[in-house]
Amino acid sequence: MMNELFVLGELMEEPQNGYQLRTAMQVSLGHHRRISFGVIYPLFERLQKQGLITLQVIEAPKKTKIATITDAGKDRFLELMATPIPAGAHNNDIFLIKLDVMQHLPLERQLTLLDAYATEQSAIITEAQLAAQHLQQHDRPDHWYAAQKLTLRIAQAQVAQKWVADFKQQLQQRG
Repeated sequence: MMNELFVLGELMEEPQNGYQLRTAMQVSLGHHRRISFGVIYPLFERLQKQGLITLQVIEAPKKTKIATITDAGKDRFLELMATPIPAGAHNNDIFLIKLDVMQHLPLERQLTLLDAYATEQSAIITEAQLAAQHLQQHDRPDHWYAAQKLTLRIAQAQVAQKWVADFKQQLQQRG
């Protein structure tokens, strides 16, 4: 789901080749998240077979495939954007992808997505605070280090919550 959502979301902007999509993912998710060409081009082929994109081969100066989203691809994109984000290891990446391409949604759905992200951050804060309390009750040297990491996690989630509140305000002002 994550790679399909990312590719379709990027193609909502303009036709792109695999290199452009790979670079865009790194910009969107950070340098640690890299999609390989061994994932992009088979995904291109699958999306083309499903009628979600078209592929045009450009020969010069270097052979490349340009992907363009179809109307069916736009419908699939909107379907993926409406799909709840599953709990799991990559849910933050999925949130970041959805946040990156949410401009293609009506304002009300953008605000709902931001609320869901803020709720996820609240859950992270609660979980980290409970874990920190547990560590304090069982004082050991390694617990101090773990508590420092939990403090970082809480601070990151609080920054994300402030970002959501500020972003929602800006969206509503823009109308």
